Amino acid sequence: MASERDSAVNTRAAPHLILIDPSGARTQVAISKTPLTIGRLSDNDVLLQDSRISRHHAAIVLENGHYAIEDQNSRHGTFVNGARVQGARALKNNDRIEFGVPGSFALLFVSEEQSLATLLQRVETPAATSAGTTSTELRSLNLLLEVGRSLQAGLTLDEVLNTVVDACLKVTGTERGFIFLRDPQGELALRVGRDKQKRPLGPADFQGSMSVVREVVQGSQDILVTNTLADERVGQRASVVAAELRTIIGLALRRLPTVGSLESTVTGFAPEALGAIYLDSRLTSQAFSDTDKQVLRSLALDAAGVIENARLFTAARDKERLDQELVIARDIQQALLPKRFRPYDTFQVAGINIPSQQVGGDYYDLIEVPGERYAFVVADVCGKGISAALLTSTLQGALAAMVELGQSASAVARQLNRYLCRHVGVKKFATFFCGVLEPGGGFDYVNAGHVPALWVPATGEVTPLKAESFPLGLFEEDDYPARSLAFNPGDTLVLYTDGFLDSANPAGEFYGLERLVKAVQGFRANAAEELADAILGDVREFARGTPPGDDMTLLVLRYEGKR
Repeated sequence: MASERDSAVNTRAAPHLILIDPSGARTQVAISKTPLTIGRLSDNDVLLQDSRISRHHAAIVLENGHYAIEDQNSRHGTFVNGARVQGARALKNNDRIEFGVPGSFALLFVSEEQSLATLLQRVETPAATSAGTTSTELRSLNLLLEVGRSLQAGLTLDEVLNTVVDACLKVTGTERGFIFLRDPQGELALRVGRDKQKRPLGPADFQGSMSVVREVVQGSQDILVTNTLADERVGQRASVVAAELRTIIGLALRRLPTVGSLESTVTGFAPEALGAIYLDSRLTSQAFSDTDKQVLRSLALDAAGVIENARLFTAARDKERLDQELVIARDIQQALLPKRFRPYDTFQVAGINIPSQQVGGDYYDLIEVPGERYAFVVADVCGKGISAALLTSTLQGALAAMVELGQSASAVARQLNRYLCRHVGVKKFATFFCGVLEPGGGFDYVNAGHVPALWVPATGEVTPLKAESFPLGLFEEDDYPARSLAFNPGDTLVLYTDGFLDSANPAGEFYGLERLVKAVQGFRANAAEELADAILGDVREFARGTPPGDDMTLLVLRYEGKR
């Protein structure tokens, strides 16, 4: 009935939604009215800013006193726990609502009647067995395991841990409970604290035994002492005596064990403690039954699982953020490299750069020098990824400043080498080729540990120009003598990085220098840009879809002389 479906929400119960955005962040949403509309337009009660979600996608309605979800003829459908909604579907606690598109928003339905707080309150209410008797152990086990299964439903980590402490206090009858977790440095830090009235406790309220906490974490073993006066191992510790503690319980929060396989042997690895649950009281407790211990271990295991999931989620979020930053860094790095060269009067030039990761360690450039001179540069920093990209950008800035001052290739190499040796850490170096083209076709160059450049005269064989100096950044006093070439019209110089030579095919064979020379020889009649594309095409044909294992950079210079 429409009047019943659209009536105001009964204030006796307070069900709500947990909105999970694509990044994983969670926000509580009150069901303040029905129908509660959901969609991408701003007039919805729950706004989902995803263009794939329909304008008015779904609605929460009230049917016969129970909440239900209705699809509003959406394009991709509405799903509850993976099943598509047809008409209206009644909602139960912890139901997950999705909107038919991957990587988008989701909703969790949380009903007060089945909330964790209600479940904990039910622990105090005796439950009758089939024989009409009351079994406290069975009651506690069943209800607390139900609490454990609900720990991951739409709550923050601290809310979950507070619930665990409350449950442990009820099972043991202790007065105070704390959870300590290891920080990234391995040090123990208090995460949550509660007393039996569910009031929060901070570090100043902890008067228990830190040595017990450390012992539990380091040994990954539980400690249950119901009468410290009868337990010399714990009872004689100064903090225990000073606080007049009689019951002390320490539960290890064990990381779930992993199983590895070494050839045919399956090996189990001992679980590592993430932290500990610590409980204490000034009252002596009765001995715990096996069921009590099982319940406590189950709660500790649930808490450890939630903590581990939270950390994995945080690590995944951090990785996602880093990946996004790397994409931005790649865009910036690519923007700093030449895209298309302008036409020049005396030569053609073409360049290609393909990083193997988001950011790379290869660099190429054409720098105009006063006096109608031009510097052609290719460098390859050892390693890949962020550290290589940072060193590459440093080289790029320093090189541009030196070359624009009109220094020779030899002087530039010496100064860059000294700079790297003095300012960059060990095991960081760069191979480097730099040549300066003079107005009449003269060309002075330095090859510092780089792969052989290929000299392609208009007529004649391809000649590799091998390195005669060490890479930059190895020996501060190393000298970098220049060599000279004389360009005639039609002569070509091919500069590249070892990513071309190291390209592999599915059989594990490398492209190598011999194939590169053959490709250059075969395509030498092409213009500079066509020659560069032909070389890259030949490498890709050889690789047959095998992704490159290193950055690939190519710079082709074709001298034409005065037109």
